[in-house]
Amino acid sequence: MDMAKAKQKANDLLEQFGISDPYINPVLIARELGVQVKFATFSQEFSNVSGFYDVDTDTIFVNEEEYPLRQTFTVAHELGHRILHKDWAASNQYRVLLRNDDEPKDSYEKEADEFAGNLLVPRFLLDKYKQLSKQDLSKLFAVSVPVINIRLNKEYGIS
Repeated sequence: MDMAKAKQKANDLLEQFGISDPYINPVLIARELGVQVKFATFSQEFSNVSGFYDVDTDTIFVNEEEYPLRQTFTVAHELGHRILHKDWAASNQYRVLLRNDDEPKDSYEKEADEFAGNLLVPRFLLDKYKQLSKQDLSKLFAVSVPVINIRLNKEYGIS
């Protein structure tokens, strides 16, 4: 598992696009990279899927029935798979995962989460605004409070 690489790739993207303020829109970043992002209603069988990356069409599909903050994180997470794990995503090992908080995540999922967290709530911006409440940080960065909690814990050991 290479969390440092995931963090670095996220920071590289922010630098590439000259992003220096929150809110960071992963849909615009994906589209600038030539990745299509499509919001769709998933079938009942896949209603518990937040999204997935289709390597053949270079498209991120997002469950439009998820709440907006989850959609934002999903786009960033799937973009992480595209940037970090394109070969794996093209292999027969890649599979669409149902959301299940009881099951441990594999290293690919953890790296994509790390990428997404660092893309949406980068350390250099968190340093600027960390004095705000978690709710205000959530609004500022347009991510859920649990994402803010994870980022504060990872960067500063704040729980």
